[in-house]
Amino acid sequence: MKLVDVYRVKTYVILEHVDRVVEGILSIDELKVGNYRNVMWQSRDGMEQFFPSEEAVPAKGAAGAKTTLTSIRIEFSIPRDEALLRKVIEEGIYPNHPWDEPVVQASEEKEARKHQ
Repeated sequence: MKLVDVYRVKTYVILEHVDRVVEGILSIDELKVGNYRNVMWQSRDGMEQFFPSEEAVPAKGAAGAKTTLTSIRIEFSIPRDEALLRKVIEEGIYPNHPWDEPVVQASEEKEARKHQ
């Protein structure tokens, strides 16, 4: 067993855009864990809410009105490489996500690798 330094990345997206965001992420990194690739988790049927300001350009809902939508959490790990993290977010998630300001969270963690 080996402990490796990773970034754990999470983002939230409405169902109709999940495949597009996943494809964008995988176009940047194959998300390899041991002998597996494309390793990620999707947590279904969460609720997100937002209240766009008058300056916002919402893809769903309207400026000045509360919007609540069903969303999916996409979560994955990548090696702890800040350049890769920036590329995954800026080139993989942002251009494929429907929101003009998507929530993307990255935390530094250690993961156990049995075969690596």
